[in-house]
Amino acid sequence: MWGERRERQMSSVSPVGVEREPAGPAQPAVSPWTYVLLATVPLNWGFNFISLKVLKQSFTVAGPLAGVYGLLSVRYVLMVAALLLTLWALERDITIRREHWRYLLGFAFVTVVVYQGCFAAGVFYTLAAESALLISTAPIWAAIINHVLGWERLSLRQAVGTLIGFLGIAAVIVGGLKGAQKVEYHALGLALMVLAGVLWACYAVFSKPLLKHYSPLKVNFWAHALGAVALIPLGLRDALAVDWASLSVETWVYFFYFAWLAGVYGFVVWFRGVAAIGSSKTMLFQYCVPLVATVVAYFLIREVPTPVQVLGIAVTLVGLQLAVPGRQPAPEQPPVTVLGEE
Repeated sequence: MWGERRERQMSSVSPVGVEREPAGPAQPAVSPWTYVLLATVPLNWGFNFISLKVLKQSFTVAGPLAGVYGLLSVRYVLMVAALLLTLWALERDITIRREHWRYLLGFAFVTVVVYQGCFAAGVFYTLAAESALLISTAPIWAAIINHVLGWERLSLRQAVGTLIGFLGIAAVIVGGLKGAQKVEYHALGLALMVLAGVLWACYAVFSKPLLKHYSPLKVNFWAHALGAVALIPLGLRDALAVDWASLSVETWVYFFYFAWLAGVYGFVVWFRGVAAIGSSKTMLFQYCVPLVATVVAYFLIREVPTPVQVLGIAVTLVGLQLAVPGRQPAPEQPPVTVLGEE
């Protein structure tokens, strides 16, 4: 079994799933800087969709998936190193107990190796507004997965929110496919982005057993580090085919942004926000990501969503607000048995 819980149990969450905070004594006053830093996260993640589109051209991603893992493999060399330094600086402990490794390996493969490929390709072959909105639907998928597993039952409010969210998603997809602005492999890109939203929800749901024992930062580091073990060899040939010396300064800026600001800074600030103000309040900042991506894409790369898609974005955000569970006591979840454990 997983073993005994840590004495100081943390209230934690991934960027797309809410884990309700247990009732407890009043928390100390939160610094205004917590909110200021959290406000930079949707700006960071929203701009990330545009940076990926720029990098697609520089890294000669031929598609549908050719070259995608080449870009990701180089990103992970930089990203994992930065996460390791951050974890050591903040916690001075990087250890994971032996009985958790098998679960962590499976978790990393699905939520990092598979997810990252789907996410990057999905961004490449959709409009920024579409991809940002579809990945932000992960709380809806997380609610459904929790309901199917019997960990958290959908309330009537959540069920209504889920239905509204799906109507919005359908409007975004149909509006994109019928729009005048053509995107290569568009249908495949939309399908991959929906799958990425489901996988991102899996990250939220299936990280919960690990988060009972380790900090969010440590779980993130090891998930990405183990994922890098597969990602780097998978994309090594494509990475070596890139003429690194000929890349422009602008491309390098976008690349380091993709690796460090979106990949490290955003997550660290997000999780520290969760610890300071709780997951429900932090989740409100997630809703700004599709709006930021839509506006930035319009001004920088002239992507224009259709009126149907704009309506779909608005409807989906309403559904998300209803689908995310509120602050209330959560039922005790069954322990997760790792294969090979007594």
